[in-house]
Amino acid sequence: MGRRALIAGATGLTGSRLLPLLLAEPAYDVVHAVLRRPLPDAQRPAPGSAHAARLVEHVVDFAALGRGAGLPAVDDVYLCLGTTIKAAGSQEAFRRVDVDAVVGLARLARRYGASRCATVSALGADPSSRVFYSRVKGEGEAALAALDYPSLVVLRPSLIDGERQERRPGERLSLALARPFASLLPARLRPVPADAIARCMLAAVLRGEPGLRVIESDRIARGASG
Repeated sequence: MGRRALIAGATGLTGSRLLPLLLAEPAYDVVHAVLRRPLPDAQRPAPGSAHAARLVEHVVDFAALGRGAGLPAVDDVYLCLGTTIKAAGSQEAFRRVDVDAVVGLARLARRYGASRCATVSALGADPSSRVFYSRVKGEGEAALAALDYPSLVVLRPSLIDGERQERRPGERLSLALARPFASLLPARLRPVPADAIARCMLAAVLRGEPGLRVIESDRIARGASG
């Protein structure tokens, strides 16, 4: 039997790039997509196709996971969940997504047999940072590391480059300013294409190297080549 993948955040910028890669990957017999709402029609594979046969959607309340709401048995977990403080509405709500939902899902997947996990964090993530965003991202990384996954991959991209469905005016402005001067910026500060992050996640998980591996922003494109 092939491996079983689980992806959370499949409708987001990085997750929407990763899902078709997972469905096309011969190593996987089934891909479980854990979602707050059903996939939009534009993302759903054509009915009757091989990709459609591999995809199983699970529409769940992330806050209820582990309290009656379970998961299928899986091998590999891809965590692409994330929001902004502005979109979430408060620092507490932001933490509920970027820490509670991410770590809670990873913990439950580990209980259901997962041995490999990859997550999208952020450049500068540090649990001791004075910057709230960076501190929360760092706390999430530390909590994931404590789950004792045999193989854990943390990606720390700078600005993620790509067209989002949701509106993030601040991020859009930052990208508009950074793109023309990307070649002049230090490599770790350059915007990173969402496609490269998705490919890097897949390659890193399939390698299955033991222990915790942190892939910093300037190494993501290199890691995407496998």
